[in-house]
Amino acid sequence: MRARFGAIVLTAAVAAAAPVTAEIKTPPAPGQARPVKLPAVTERTLPNGLLVVMAPLRNVPKIAGVLTLHVGTGTEADTHAGVAALAARVANEGTATRTSKAIKEELRAIGGSLSVASDADSTTVQAGALSEFTPRLLALVADVVAHPSYPENEVALAKENLVQEIHDQRSQPGFLGTERFMKAVFGTHPYSYVAPDEKSVAALQRADLAAFAAKYYVPANAHLILVGDFDVAALSKQIDAAFGPWKAGSKFQPTLPAPPRRDRREIYFVDRPGSVQSSIRMGNVTFPRKDDDYFVLRTANVIYGGSFYSRLTRNIREGKGYTYSPFSTLDTRAYSGYFSAGASVRNEVTGATILEMIYELDRMRVLPVTDEELAAAKSFSVGNFAIELASQAGLAGRLNTVYLYGLPKTFLEDFRTRIESLTAAQIEAASARHLDTYRQAIAIVGDWQKVKDQVTPFGTVTVYTPEGEIKKGLD
Repeated sequence: MRARFGAIVLTAAVAAAAPVTAEIKTPPAPGQARPVKLPAVTERTLPNGLLVVMAPLRNVPKIAGVLTLHVGTGTEADTHAGVAALAARVANEGTATRTSKAIKEELRAIGGSLSVASDADSTTVQAGALSEFTPRLLALVADVVAHPSYPENEVALAKENLVQEIHDQRSQPGFLGTERFMKAVFGTHPYSYVAPDEKSVAALQRADLAAFAAKYYVPANAHLILVGDFDVAALSKQIDAAFGPWKAGSKFQPTLPAPPRRDRREIYFVDRPGSVQSSIRMGNVTFPRKDDDYFVLRTANVIYGGSFYSRLTRNIREGKGYTYSPFSTLDTRAYSGYFSAGASVRNEVTGATILEMIYELDRMRVLPVTDEELAAAKSFSVGNFAIELASQAGLAGRLNTVYLYGLPKTFLEDFRTRIESLTAAQIEAASARHLDTYRQAIAIVGDWQKVKDQVTPFGTVTVYTPEGEIKKGLD
């Protein structure tokens, strides 16, 4: 035994010392992208106006649903700031016939989940369960949107939590910068709304939430996406039983002012004395999601700052060490959209960072991107898109964007072709149209006295307090 063990050790030692001649020096080239096969989609509209979209995807015995109400966080923000967000938060905490505890117990019994949230364009109920319990899940979702009771204790708790969140958010320079940037870009448009103040939340009452839901949580103002393991004919009957009694109501048609037009670059500086960093956010208004330039500017954003190996990252992170995580975003919504880029940097390089961010934007506007950059951006977008569509919840979410933003019904099928057909010339032309370095808004949060000499050369400056008041008498 001792001799055998010694032989084994010696063999292992020799093997470890031997050169590894079979090691692959370069990774193999990626194979051809597989075509995305989408399930057949069936549409129908209930007599009460609810649009229903069904897509059977039987890869797992579950069902995923998204019920979207076309009412966003900016709705009634001028009179009841915070009401949309709070109404969504408390909607699943009790109905006319179910307590909050009963809802949670029902979800546990069916292996389900249900959440309600609001954003700039919509209030969304996301739900899922084992497919054998589909009728119970549908009944629960219908009850939550049609009969939210807004119990006083749940409203009080939600208000307390929201006030605490606002208090915490307002201590963060990133939040203050986003708030000031959105107000600068959108003016009096509802998209300028980011969050209510604490006094507005405290003033909201249960009756305000109930009135908001009664007005906007109606089937004429909604659509329902269902993806999963089901038979369409059988599911249609279950939908009729759950949502048929829901009273129709009226579709919400907002009256929206145009975003402000800027004739020069303007800087909106939020002064936080003692800050050791400057939080920078720059950009401009663009277009709605359904605009023809969506695909091309989406790809330009990936190349500029929307991916880890972007130009912005290689310049001010890898090349100069100004910041850890610069970024850019193209946020396109139902009625408008915006492009923005941002970074948080130490005081000493605030001006240098702004200069490099503008420089990279101008390069996008006047020079073609490289073949390597364009190929990487295409691969990044197409690959992520295919992964999203592979799951029931992912497909439901993507279908939801089609119906929320009024996109062509072939949007998902066309996505890969539209991305892969883009050229460097198209990227340059769209960047010139939409990445405006001459009339952009720049929001900065930091110590004005420490960085003012670096900031003022870039444009007209207005200085604000963290609470949003204009500071006067500054040198």
